[in-house]
Amino acid sequence: MNRRMFLAKNLDRMIEELGRIVAIPSVLDQGSAGAGRPFGRDVGLALETFLTLADQMGMDTVNYDGYAGEVTLGHGEHMVGILCHIDVVAAGQGWNTPPFQLIRKDDALYGRGSSDDKGPLISSLYAMKYIQEQGLLPADSSIRLIVGADEEEELRCIDYYVKHASRLPDVSFVPDGYFPLVNCEKGLIDFDLIWKGQKRPDAQACIVSLSGGAGRNLTADSAQCRLSVFEKDEKFVLDRLKAVEELSISPDQGDFVVETKGVAAHAMQPEKGKNAINLLLHGLKRSGVLFDRQDFLNAYEQAIGIDLNGQRLGCDFQDERSGILTLNVGVIQLEEAQIRLKANTRYPASFSYEKIRSSLIAGLEKAGFEYQECLSMPPLDIPRDSPLVRKLMESYQEVTGDREHDAFSIGGATYARSIPNAVSFGPLFPGETELAHEANECLSVQSLERMTEIYISALEKLLE
Repeated sequence: MNRRMFLAKNLDRMIEELGRIVAIPSVLDQGSAGAGRPFGRDVGLALETFLTLADQMGMDTVNYDGYAGEVTLGHGEHMVGILCHIDVVAAGQGWNTPPFQLIRKDDALYGRGSSDDKGPLISSLYAMKYIQEQGLLPADSSIRLIVGADEEEELRCIDYYVKHASRLPDVSFVPDGYFPLVNCEKGLIDFDLIWKGQKRPDAQACIVSLSGGAGRNLTADSAQCRLSVFEKDEKFVLDRLKAVEELSISPDQGDFVVETKGVAAHAMQPEKGKNAINLLLHGLKRSGVLFDRQDFLNAYEQAIGIDLNGQRLGCDFQDERSGILTLNVGVIQLEEAQIRLKANTRYPASFSYEKIRSSLIAGLEKAGFEYQECLSMPPLDIPRDSPLVRKLMESYQEVTGDREHDAFSIGGATYARSIPNAVSFGPLFPGETELAHEANECLSVQSLERMTEIYISALEKLLE
């Protein structure tokens, strides 16, 4: 049976299985975490459901204590790896369909995780199934699909897997990026900023609560604060706040709630979204009202403001190969005596981690913030003429006929930099709209078919 016949036979089943795992809202939930499910009940359930599917296909499966899963075909020494993830970001607002229900509409499959990364996960599994059914696996080779459960947050999954797996693949691809192929990724640093400044005793309004955002790796689609306003200043405060277009003000049990609406987008391309946290803090600062946490607003404006590339910190570094540094504050929380900001930066591949880190800290500490680093990942750069890149490019060109597009760089951070000799390969095709981390995320049925055929070809070539 050739690839096209296999896909025609299995496509409906692939979509059905994709629907099963999209229906599980596998968003990090430490509140429901427990033994065997370190990232929450739903993330654990999604991983277990997928491993059961692979087990039913006759493949060997291992669950690494809920941190990651492993699906292996064959027992040969030469191992080809595929790295995907089962967790997703929060749904956010603005959906036209239920985010955790796979809806087929106009030959597209809508649902959170359909393209990032549950669709590619199902596609990869069925590519392995093709190799299995057609007897194409050499006796001296094996294929291993590694499934992470914390890719969208702190990548604890892949760290745990690398420490506990008996061995790592010799060569791998990661279906969590773009076609034709990504052979260069920016460096990444996740960090928290803490503000512990004193309150102003002469304030006209007090910030009672402050919150916004769903994760450091996407722009905040909403942010809000609750204000307690002194009666003598109420008219002045409300008039000034209402004059700021971005702010929405409503009374609530004697206080006032101030909100901003943004647009969620991936932190690697913050310009595609609108960060509601930046808008809220910038709007409060612009209003001219004197807040009890005015020093915090001043510091944020000094260090970050509404910039996306670290300009105010002197960190707008860039290179021709991978572009300009991006800086995103994705979460803000008022925690009693302090304010916590969860941030992410992605920096050009030609710059060192030490240079970026020292520059960030210098500017942030000058403004009065305490810097707490959570995660760092170095840049990735695999030569265009390497055997891995060459074979994967051949598979892409063979299936699509596209020889115009070439390997390129991104600001995204994939599993490719977590293990040796790996690159990001699909699933988004040239010309397709990037909707990962956004409302109405979808995957076209045609793309699901094409990527699976490409992954089948890639496995065949890497197994040679």
